[in-house]
Amino acid sequence: MRKLLLVLFICFSCVAIAQNTPKIITGTVFIDSIATQDVHLINKKMAIGAVSNENGRFEILAAENNTLLISHLNLEYKEVTITKEHIKAKNIVIFVDSKTHMLDEVVLERQKSILEIDSDILTNAPIVNAKTLKLPYANVIQPKDEKTVKIQSGVAISLTGLINALNGKNKLKKQLKKATIEDKNIEKIRKHFTDGFFVQQLKIKKESINQFLQACISKGIINLYNKDKVLELTAVLIENSKTSPYLLENENIRVTKK
Repeated sequence: MRKLLLVLFICFSCVAIAQNTPKIITGTVFIDSIATQDVHLINKKMAIGAVSNENGRFEILAAENNTLLISHLNLEYKEVTITKEHIKAKNIVIFVDSKTHMLDEVVLERQKSILEIDSDILTNAPIVNAKTLKLPYANVIQPKDEKTVKIQSGVAISLTGLINALNGKNKLKKQLKKATIEDKNIEKIRKHFTDGFFVQQLKIKKESINQFLQACISKGIINLYNKDKVLELTAVLIENSKTSPYLLENENIRVTKK
């Protein structure tokens, strides 16, 4: 009888030892059905650990009833107990929750001027403004309607109209100045070639020589004359005379017949 009890004790001891023998367990860590890497797992009893790879997979040595500590910077802390089913399947699937970070309340304040004084820091502080600093025009009163100004006669006119009038006057001055310069250059070109060249060679009416030269300004004749490019200037004048409306009547008839 004693021998039978001893055999049964040994058998039960072997089974218990076999059940508590650590085994390598393979597992996967998921966050919302997505495999997660760099998750740290520690066997609390055996003080050994593992880290999940890019596929969320890991391997760790564990026995039944061991506790795994799961941690990650962006995950909620979690503990998982190894069961008999885990040991038998040598596999475990762990689902963890992402960590929610709560931010402190942020209060946006109105931007302060450099002249504004904080009453919590300074008390009975002096008033700082344009008048106390004695800045120029500190006492000038702004007109109610900024779009109108008053001239010395007392008549109020539109500021926009005044600007447009001044701009128009300046534009007219520039146009007159440009026309004066062009007239002087045309006179120089006419004297350089003489009236005989325009009438006899180009067949331009004498009274229309200036109009002809005026029409050729856009062809750059003034620039050519100022740079002493006489040959190029002559070629431009000859070319433009062929279709000029200022040709002599006989020349117009001859060109029409062709």
